[in-house]
Amino acid sequence: MPLACCYLSIPLGKSRDFFPVVWEDAQMKRYVTDIIEQFASRKFVLLAGPRQVGKTTSAKEWLGIRNGTYLNWDVAEDRAMILGKSFISTGGPSTILLDEIHKYPRWRSYLKGLFDKEGARLHVVVTGSARLDIYRKGGDSLFGRYELLRMHPLSIGEVTHGTVPPPPSDWLSPGIHHGISENWERLLRFGGFPEPFVERDPLQHQRWSTRRRDLLIREDLRDLSEIKLIELVEHLYLLLPARVGSPLSINSLKEELQVAFDSVSSWISTLERLYICFRISPYHRKIARSLRKEQKLYLWDWSQLSDPAARFENMVACHLLKSVHAWNDIGHGEFGLNYWRNKEKEEVDFLVTQAGKPVVLFECKLSDVNVARPLADLSAELGGIPAIQLVATPHVDFRTQALRVVTARDYLANLV
Repeated sequence: MPLACCYLSIPLGKSRDFFPVVWEDAQMKRYVTDIIEQFASRKFVLLAGPRQVGKTTSAKEWLGIRNGTYLNWDVAEDRAMILGKSFISTGGPSTILLDEIHKYPRWRSYLKGLFDKEGARLHVVVTGSARLDIYRKGGDSLFGRYELLRMHPLSIGEVTHGTVPPPPSDWLSPGIHHGISENWERLLRFGGFPEPFVERDPLQHQRWSTRRRDLLIREDLRDLSEIKLIELVEHLYLLLPARVGSPLSINSLKEELQVAFDSVSSWISTLERLYICFRISPYHRKIARSLRKEQKLYLWDWSQLSDPAARFENMVACHLLKSVHAWNDIGHGEFGLNYWRNKEKEEVDFLVTQAGKPVVLFECKLSDVNVARPLADLSAELGGIPAIQLVATPHVDFRTQALRVVTARDYLANLV
């Protein structure tokens, strides 16, 4: 299949340069573009996700199709238009993209009023570089007025087929995709953020990573929180890669940072809101007990991990979370991502739930193609639900009853 090529501009925010990116792929359109069009026809769309994941670029593509107006809160002239609502057409429908408006303290009340008065003839998409629920301190509710769409980094499924397949009816059955090894290795090496993935340059990737960390910690964190000890939060940020994939001990981190337990807990929550990391809880039939147990932490950018096993597990975690979020956002059901540990302390890396019930287990192994004992034991303990062992070793695929051992890139290419 011939490669298509176009130039994209990945915005780094106010007072920053634009870096041209060449997207060399037959599928240039991101997986959320069609969903934006579907959602925006009925309600306002809140497009959330990590900085530099491609939110503005995808939203602008939708905007271009509708010949709409782009307004950025960081630009003074645009800010005046937003506050004055001068962008609203006196005639027919208006299509608007509001970027970074979450920096306006009353943005939720603003959108509520806009929807209640003009919603029938306004098509609005709101994007932001931090989570759009970061300012949930009072204000009117937007319930019933918006659709939340969470955008993730590139995945092997997206670069392979570019669609959002529904949840598998049989988790053991997805087939094998061929000819994807180069894209998988590229994702594993450079991560799923468009700029480093497209460039494939180790030096550029290192510069991009350093710039992104500085922007997130020294600008976004300062703008979107009341945290004063920025240097200590940056220290925490640098400690997190060594904790990936293991139960996260807040006590251990507070001892290393020499600060209070509540401070570390609050800082990690803030890093989650900025889409730097995410945590998954151990599965328990009683949610309250699950939340009290130690959670496992992963990074949105797995390319920051030097340990091969941790990077592999983190990449799988991001792929599974992307599918879970997409299925929830579209309306396929209520899916969740946990891990599973029993009383004997046997553990499986990931457990996908639907409506609170376990549906499939996933275990990650770099090279061990023998079925992990905990995977079989815990599958039986949960009523014989399907269990998948994902391995980095190529050309692996065999089954034993309710278990399947398969090369990760081949299996995950069937998901979002």
